[in-house]
Amino acid sequence: MLGLVLLAACAQPGDSPATDSSQNSSASAVPGRDLAALSEAASWRGEIPCADCSGILTTITLYPDGGFRAEGAYLGTNGGGDTVAAALGRWTFDQARETVRLQGSMEAPQLYAVDPDGALRLLDSRGNDISSNLNYRLAPISVPAALTHPARVTGAFRYLADAATFVECRSGLQYPVHMRADFPSLQQAYANAGGRGQPLGARLSAHLDTAPAMEGDGTELGIVVDSVHRVSADDGCAALQVLDSVADTEWRLIALTSADSADGEPMPVSDRSDAGFLWDTENSRLSGSGGCNSFTARAVFRGTTRVGGAAAATKRFCNPPELMDIEQRFFELLGADVAVRLQSETLIWSRGPRDVARFVERPR
Repeated sequence: MLGLVLLAACAQPGDSPATDSSQNSSASAVPGRDLAALSEAASWRGEIPCADCSGILTTITLYPDGGFRAEGAYLGTNGGGDTVAAALGRWTFDQARETVRLQGSMEAPQLYAVDPDGALRLLDSRGNDISSNLNYRLAPISVPAALTHPARVTGAFRYLADAATFVECRSGLQYPVHMRADFPSLQQAYANAGGRGQPLGARLSAHLDTAPAMEGDGTELGIVVDSVHRVSADDGCAALQVLDSVADTEWRLIALTSADSADGEPMPVSDRSDAGFLWDTENSRLSGSGGCNSFTARAVFRGTTRVGGAAAATKRFCNPPELMDIEQRFFELLGADVAVRLQSETLIWSRGPRDVARFVERPR
């Protein structure tokens, strides 16, 4: 399968200029969307340069929960090889820099600048502008695109008590696995590799779709297996290794974003605040301080997303009052689902596409 060049495109000498995405008849001048508080799925499309084809018709759909899907259709290939590449994973939005970061089944994270007219513009791997006269812009389109082409995904598959889950290893997103299409092949490969309820490494071609929920009413988004490439005892899942790094370590809170912040500015956390936590993996509990009150809370993870649960805390009054504001916001986040990731030596919590808390390891 060709790499998703929309996520690795670069200008090549002699390339013909691609069609300006703003001229694409399928695109419309959709006003700038508030990516910090996206309320519904939103899509962008444009034709970007290709090193060995006439262009790549690229579509990206972002979802309010922080998931994304992307497809790149290779144009002018005369039908040779796989002419559509797909990716899925997690997106985050840096409001201060006006950039979108995609991380998932492609080989490396990718960055897009959000232009004033609402277009997404591909940046290089360091987040800098690409120096080229060619088009790297994706224009917003008015109707969200449903993208279902299979993506090559690497993750941790687990089958236990008639429940199947898959954690995508770059984004840390966990999905239920729908038991249709080529699921029987995955189930058999899992058993052959020694699967007995523990997660095993799996490489699949798969897409996302909704199906009736396994528990309760309604539907749920999950993985549909199109084909199985490999299942093994490999435990090198990067996302799950992040959890290993976070576990049994004391983390000190250094920044929060308030619930009503319009500009993404962090709430200052005073050096006087002792807010932070320790994740006790043996007892599946978080414990720590909000700055003046101690707390405990459950530590149940779905991939690298901690499932929220109200914290049990003491009831002391905080002085000075700003410590109370920090503590209340911290406890609000303990009660919410938050994704965790490590960026250099900083632990980051995010809700949907928005970073909401930062921690550093507390010196021992």
